[in-house]
Amino acid sequence: MARRSPSPRIVPSSAAVRRVVDEVTILLPIPPSANDLHDHAPGRPVRSKAYSAWIRDAGWRLLEQRPGRVPGAYILLLAVPETETKADLDNLSKATSDLLQAHGVIDNDRKARRVVLDWHREHAELAATVRAVPPGFLLESVSPIWPRSGALEAA
Repeated sequence: MARRSPSPRIVPSSAAVRRVVDEVTILLPIPPSANDLHDHAPGRPVRSKAYSAWIRDAGWRLLEQRPGRVPGAYILLLAVPETETKADLDNLSKATSDLLQAHGVIDNDRKARRVVLDWHREHAELAATVRAVPPGFLLESVSPIWPRSGALEAA
């Protein structure tokens, strides 16, 4: 008998019983590309079959690992197996963030302060690491907010 999908009405309540941690790493199947999350029905987008299957499988994989909860601001590190997908690296973060939120590992994917994406060759699963950002901690900017002087005039 196939496993049923964890109910979205029940799973988020598990956040209340998850222990609070500063960091958690979860191994997950590779999500579909952000380009393949939804199909278009008349008048509205609907979850694609591939995305629905991934939500089910990844949800069970996450539950097996019994991860803690990282409340508040966080940094998300995603290491994707290089040989297992043809998707663009940056198209894999949305589904992963949504899953972590639905299962109460993070409060809200809007609280991400930084998302770091990388390839790996260690195993066939995506490794999602969530690290807490302490209140008041300022992350160093990784890129300039403004173009270098003269760059705008040259354009």
